[in-house]
Amino acid sequence: MNMLRIGTWRSAESVDVVACGWRDGGPGHLETGVKLIYGTSGPLPELPGLRGGALAGRGAEEIAALLFQGLDVVFAAPGCCPAAPVVAAGIWHYGWTRGDTGALAGATVAGLALAAQPGPCAVEIWRDGRSSLDGDVTAASVRARLADRFSGGRYRTPEVTVPLESVRLSQEAPSRIGIVLRAHAH
Repeated sequence: MNMLRIGTWRSAESVDVVACGWRDGGPGHLETGVKLIYGTSGPLPELPGLRGGALAGRGAEEIAALLFQGLDVVFAAPGCCPAAPVVAAGIWHYGWTRGDTGALAGATVAGLALAAQPGPCAVEIWRDGRSSLDGDVTAASVRARLADRFSGGRYRTPEVTVPLESVRLSQEAPSRIGIVLRAHAH
């Protein structure tokens, strides 16, 4: 199964980090590893052996372009859309383009849900944009945090516009929320 797993960890001593783990379930060589996408608001730790760049991506497409360059550590610019690191990881991992509106919309919702959580969490995203959120979460709390981000019932990025009414959350386990979109975004 080809899936992308992305997690955050937060503490008073660290910057906010998204770690993008991946595996390729397709034919041929299996690749595993980690890519780090940092917010630029704090000091960065020493990361010997990892390739990093000095440029910060201002959105999902710029962050993905930096990942495509082979960087292991990428920076998200201040004020960047909170979903951009997750959408960028999906663009990089799956090769999504602007034509993949359903997948981009699903990753946008997953990224917003992940960014809104106060503690460590992870999302798993499939090629079609379906996702799940794992952590200390309930469907009701995730819905409330998402609603705060949807101005006028919609969330707009340069890639997609997602209507809140299309977001379906299901409590799959005590600490796992399924996220699907009923209708595609545009």
